[in-house]
Amino acid sequence: MDYDLKIVGGTIVDGSGGEAYRGDVGVQDGKVVALGKADGDAVRTIDAGGLVVSPGFVDIHTHYDAQVMWDNMLSISPWHGVTTAVMGNCGFGVAPMRPADRQGIMRTLEKVEGMSYEALEAGLGLDWPFESYPDYLGAIKKGGMAINLASFIGHTPVRLYVMGDDAMEREATADEIDQMAAIVRAGMEAGALGFSTSMAATHNAFDGRPVPSRLAGFAETDALIGAMASTGRGIMQCTIGKKLFHDELSDLAQRHGVPVTWTALLSGMTGPGSHQRHLVKTAEQRAAGLDIVPQVACRPINFDFDFGEPFPFELFPIFKELMGLDTNAKKGAYADPEFRQNFKALTAPDQKNLLANWTGRAVISTLPSYPSQDERPLTDVARERGVDATDLALDLSIESDFAARFRFPFINYDQDEVRELLTDENTVVALSDDGAHASQLCDA
Repeated sequence: MDYDLKIVGGTIVDGSGGEAYRGDVGVQDGKVVALGKADGDAVRTIDAGGLVVSPGFVDIHTHYDAQVMWDNMLSISPWHGVTTAVMGNCGFGVAPMRPADRQGIMRTLEKVEGMSYEALEAGLGLDWPFESYPDYLGAIKKGGMAINLASFIGHTPVRLYVMGDDAMEREATADEIDQMAAIVRAGMEAGALGFSTSMAATHNAFDGRPVPSRLAGFAETDALIGAMASTGRGIMQCTIGKKLFHDELSDLAQRHGVPVTWTALLSGMTGPGSHQRHLVKTAEQRAAGLDIVPQVACRPINFDFDFGEPFPFELFPIFKELMGLDTNAKKGAYADPEFRQNFKALTAPDQKNLLANWTGRAVISTLPSYPSQDERPLTDVARERGVDATDLALDLSIESDFAARFRFPFINYDQDEVRELLTDENTVVALSDDGAHASQLCDA
């Protein structure tokens, strides 16, 4: 036989950037040996008429760190053509992790990454087959996986492992930084792709405190990137914040000679057209020889949420103050006229923030008591009832014991601006967040 496998009659998108074309693909010994025209016989032939034949997609921003331990199919990435996934982004992960911290990290993943604690505990249990990061990679290999998988070693579990609860309270000492650096080096030697961290203001633990990586001083981050680079390879991935953005990333990339990719360059970050200055800055960095690549998204970043866990609004101090409160306390806060007045002022259409005029973009995604209202624009329902849209959302939330859910595009919904981001030569498409935010979105 000429081929082990021949795929015939499909529309080929070969990854070169060229136009799609009809043709055949011949595969021998696991490699494509004929493309376009594949004369000869094959052990197996697949008729791909009406289908697209393309290389597998590499999804560089996922959070399968916990899920891979019970779902080696990595659902749902392979359903959409992903053949390589990268997890451990944003400084998160489940290793290294001491037994005493396992429940806490699962609660934090529930809070910041929208993972169900019940699912995490059911899938992982409390008796994990690993503690160190190398043991974690070994456990994954033992369980097997449906697609190729790479992993960053995350700042948050490393910091928590060394500092315990202090990781969410203070900067590290020189000795603690040395211990973290040793863990990072060991992780790299075991096969980590690189090191990830986060300084995002929205990344908070289950009890409302910042996740551990956010307490790190720049000297700590610098030392850990240095530890990664000392192994002769590695990529830095970060979620940006006030303490870690263009200037700091340029410094790290230049001094350590490492590639840096950051999350995320989106349309509307700080108002219309705000993405353009970041594209200009990135072009300047790359012209200076720095390998810095922003991650962009091809979809609006939608959030489907309830006010029991109002993740999109935790940018605001008035919502941060509610973290950790029980259901009744949250209801009391939402019923307070002063709270409502402040909420409306912060999200008025003329405000310069991501949540300005959120009600104008929102739909009622689920209202169990009135299913006829599902998927209706919030402002339409408010207008019919003669009430303010913000008041309506809070009233429905209180009345339904937070069963009412709402959805709106948070960012990246201006299609012309998204087109500019997708076609810029210095960006990479990412941010599917597979494995995370299951209660809020599915961008796989």
